[in-house]
Amino acid sequence: MRGGLLLDLTLFRHSRAFGRLWFGTTLGSIGQEMTVVTVALQVYAITSSTFAVSLIAGIALAPIVVIGLYGGTLADRFDRRRVAMMSSVISWLAIIVLTAHAFLDGTSLWVLYLAATVNSVANTVGGITRRAIVPRLLPKELLPAAGALNGISMGLMATVGPLLAAGAVGAGGFQSAYLVDAVLHTAAFLGIWSLPALRPVDEARAAAVGALRSVLDGLDYLRRAANIRFALTVDLVAMAFAQPRVLFPALGAVTLGGGVTTVGVLSAAGAAGAVLSSLFSGWTGSVRRQGFAILVVTYVYAAVIAVAGLILLWAVLLPRSGEVNNAAVAALAAVLAIGGAADGISVIFRGAILQAAVPDHLRGRVQSIFSIIVTGGPRVGDVVTGAVASVFAIWSPLLAGGIAMLLVVWLLARKVPSFKDYDRDNPAP
Repeated sequence: MRGGLLLDLTLFRHSRAFGRLWFGTTLGSIGQEMTVVTVALQVYAITSSTFAVSLIAGIALAPIVVIGLYGGTLADRFDRRRVAMMSSVISWLAIIVLTAHAFLDGTSLWVLYLAATVNSVANTVGGITRRAIVPRLLPKELLPAAGALNGISMGLMATVGPLLAAGAVGAGGFQSAYLVDAVLHTAAFLGIWSLPALRPVDEARAAAVGALRSVLDGLDYLRRAANIRFALTVDLVAMAFAQPRVLFPALGAVTLGGGVTTVGVLSAAGAAGAVLSSLFSGWTGSVRRQGFAILVVTYVYAAVIAVAGLILLWAVLLPRSGEVNNAAVAALAAVLAIGGAADGISVIFRGAILQAAVPDHLRGRVQSIFSIIVTGGPRVGDVVTGAVASVFAIWSPLLAGGIAMLLVVWLLARKVPSFKDYDRDNPAP
């Protein structure tokens, strides 16, 4: 029941098409995360360099920004079902290339970087389109529940995906993990294939505007929509200043020990917290001040990342008694789970704001900017975190990044006071 503790499942009864899309996307996303983790492990195995791992994200950043912006235009100008299907096909082909490269015992970094980039770009366009589809399938009052389910999907992706990747790599090598992703990706096809046609509401208006003009109109709308812009900016700050995942291979190999098992546990911890927060998210449907809620959980997330830096500092200063520093791994996993829970609540409210306050004919373009931040922001964070860790110490980017994020978000909130008063019942962009 909406307003209760547990997740509201009314939307599955309201729209079977949404249910099929969600289940297909969730299974496909688990495979997608398997590939993200496997590429990182493979690059580290070849180079033994954290910076080389961070380049996976750095190389993909520019294509994600450019093509991601155009992807929002595609979602607003054409049948969203068709755009999502084409994106899935391209992503699947990139996975096949990675699988073949691994089966041939390839060690080409450029093959790994290129295929990972194509996969990321295709998934970015597909994610933009699927998020723009949701408000066409559900009424406004069910959007927070859809956001919670999206949080569960992301949590399962980041929890099950890394664990499956670690298990598959350990059991059968890199090729096994890529092959599992290729199989799981078929679920994404089925979820999209079963959708009805989703052409633009105003096809004449969509066709009359050129591609470049369409992109510029989306950016101009964002310039005028202070609350939407702030919600996106806070998310970008979080990912640029407080992104720990690029450190995990080095933590497993050197600092904490445990190899791929430690990588899998740490990668899954934050996602596990996000899943739990989404499962017990029924109360979010009764929250009116959604902007204020985002600010609160953002401060919690920043503080947690700073604490994670302190835990790593403790692990570095105190020698571990055994081969694996189990105490540090457990403590770090616990605080990352708390951070994941805070981030999961933020995802629910941010998604509801973006889908309720933005008109349908601009929704794809705004979602494209959001997806660029969601996909590109962590890559900026990976490069920053990897570079700082390489120059200073492995604990330094988390401690400094968490503190910096607290200060930056507080300053931004003072400049946009309307955000904390954003009202769910009167959505003002």
